[in-house]
Amino acid sequence: MSVLILFVLLILGSVGFLVLGNDRDVFESLYVTVLILTTVGMKESSLQLNTSEQYWAVFLMLTGISTALYAAGNLVALIIEGDVRRLLGRRQLQSRIDQLHDHFIVCGFGRMGQALCETLASRNQPFVLIDCDSERTTVADSMGYLYILGDATSEDVLRSARIDIARGLATCLHRDPDNVFVTISARGLNDTLSIIARSEQQNTENTLKRAGADRVICLPLLGAGKVTQMLLQPAIEELIEMTVKGPDIEVSKVPMSELPQATGQTLRELEMREKTGVMVVAVIHDDGHREFGPRPDAILKETDELIIIGPNGSVDMIVEQFGATETA
Repeated sequence: MSVLILFVLLILGSVGFLVLGNDRDVFESLYVTVLILTTVGMKESSLQLNTSEQYWAVFLMLTGISTALYAAGNLVALIIEGDVRRLLGRRQLQSRIDQLHDHFIVCGFGRMGQALCETLASRNQPFVLIDCDSERTTVADSMGYLYILGDATSEDVLRSARIDIARGLATCLHRDPDNVFVTISARGLNDTLSIIARSEQQNTENTLKRAGADRVICLPLLGAGKVTQMLLQPAIEELIEMTVKGPDIEVSKVPMSELPQATGQTLRELEMREKTGVMVVAVIHDDGHREFGPRPDAILKETDELIIIGPNGSVDMIVEQFGATETA
């Protein structure tokens, strides 16, 4: 708009000097107009203006100054508006993050982090991404992900992600020392948090576990293990792919503390498969012993954990069936 006004003034001013001037040609009229609008001015020895031209020059000067102020005001408003929009956008995003609970935190938006975020989003699981690269967070924003632009090794950033009430954290940073630091910080802020850490070097695995990681994914070993699984136990690999990629099946771990109505009963008495379609494939006892294919007459204890397989939403189904009853 400001450029259009300036263009109109150039034409209007040139026409005015062409009409009011004493035998001025088009170029000379344009030259005088430019001198006035740019506030360069003219020396006394240069082109002389008659009275009518002087009045016209005053009009152009005032109009030119007004146009310059208008343009400057628009520029400042544009800059401030952009800053305000970014500030409001950041506040709205943080407000949505503050509403999360029992969610997941993904640190790093590299190939592994992107794949993890995509899987969580496809399963409608709440999560927030942390990455210090603005280009990556821009991509995450375009995909509709909640994100924090910051350093995941910072405790303040982790607190902004509501780590104190988060369900789990996956640190997928490229450098093992960063993953170790994130693990230490996360464990210190939430001692019940489930932490999965990425490792590039095999000798870092024990360090990450000592730092507080529940599981460590060493990419070279994971790749080799997956190939071995495909070669020696293809049926297990197919089951894993069904649970990871399939939309209708899931494998979950449920503590018996969430199923008080099932405590002290046997699997045969519960008839869990008949009532919910969920099958118990293993029981983890408090001493760490894992019992695969548990006996139907095995009595379930409050300290046990169940590994179940069933349709999506299996955990919610059995908690609703065997969880605590509401009291009036």
